[in-house]
Amino acid sequence: MTFSVKLFFDDDHEAAISCEPDEDVISAALRQGLILMSECREGVCSTCKCFLAEGEYSRLMSHSVYALSPAEEEEGLVLACRLRPASDLEIEFDYPFSMVQQYEETERRGSLDEIEMVSDTVMRVVVRTLGAQEPLRYLPGQFVRIALTNGVSRDFSMANVSDDSRRLEFFIRVYPDGEFSSYIARDASPGEQVTLHGPRGKFILRDNERTPMFIAGGTGLAPVLAMLRQLATDHADRHAVLIFGNTNVGDVFGGEELKALGARLPNLQVISSVINPDDSWTGRVGTATAVAEEYISGRGGSEFEYYYCGPPKMIEATNQMLEVAGVGRELRHHEDFVPSRMEESNG
Repeated sequence: MTFSVKLFFDDDHEAAISCEPDEDVISAALRQGLILMSECREGVCSTCKCFLAEGEYSRLMSHSVYALSPAEEEEGLVLACRLRPASDLEIEFDYPFSMVQQYEETERRGSLDEIEMVSDTVMRVVVRTLGAQEPLRYLPGQFVRIALTNGVSRDFSMANVSDDSRRLEFFIRVYPDGEFSSYIARDASPGEQVTLHGPRGKFILRDNERTPMFIAGGTGLAPVLAMLRQLATDHADRHAVLIFGNTNVGDVFGGEELKALGARLPNLQVISSVINPDDSWTGRVGTATAVAEEYISGRGGSEFEYYYCGPPKMIEATNQMLEVAGVGRELRHHEDFVPSRMEESNG
């Protein structure tokens, strides 16, 4: 028996496909010429996470709890690549249909252009793509997979906006035993060749009149910087709030970038916090989630549209906090880090 699957996107666009009982939704859509956003196709990356508004399934195929937790599944969230229908379905995606039409992963060759430590635990890396290829086009908030010549690869979000400079800026946490980050920090040198795969991801800035609140944990600041830089170009008079949290004072970075953004976005409010302060710290104390919770209490959580990026525990805590505050799913956008990406990704 073939089932009907209706697809709803957050720009009010609708589409419909048919799906066999032994076929996942991503594969069914692809068979019918519709490229829904996905990455791993194995239930580990969460890129295809969506909301099942109507319909039934027996159980999701095997997947990582980091990509979809039991609590999220209870809420109605599913992974389209793991979803096989047991009835007609209605599915809601949190990105516009234009991304389905535009999403095209490409490969770019490039080289390491700049490598510098910007805090005790974070380095800034700039990759320049080769002039023989077209510059990589992407949306602020998206990421690429960077592959080294030794075969090691990791996913990182761009901190700059897409332009013709061929420069891609990344902020990468250095892990002492990390195959990727420790190699870049200790052994790599400018000019070394890399390969980029992407762009990927649906963590993008929505074009509406709501005040955006950005909650960034550690190097989760990278995609947020790209969004803020785009906002400064397109809507310099917009109000925005950034809550930037780190574990230790020595982890904090991005001061120069945020100062420059403040000049371009005069209505940007930046609140920095650390969990473990020292005598030199003058900012807030606590997690980024706790600071955000205090900020929105009394203001009404629905005043903002939320964009948050960081380690899994921060994402989970922020989801729970916003749900308790009565903030609907349509106002919550976040980037999920799973173990295969988390070791050296933006968290």
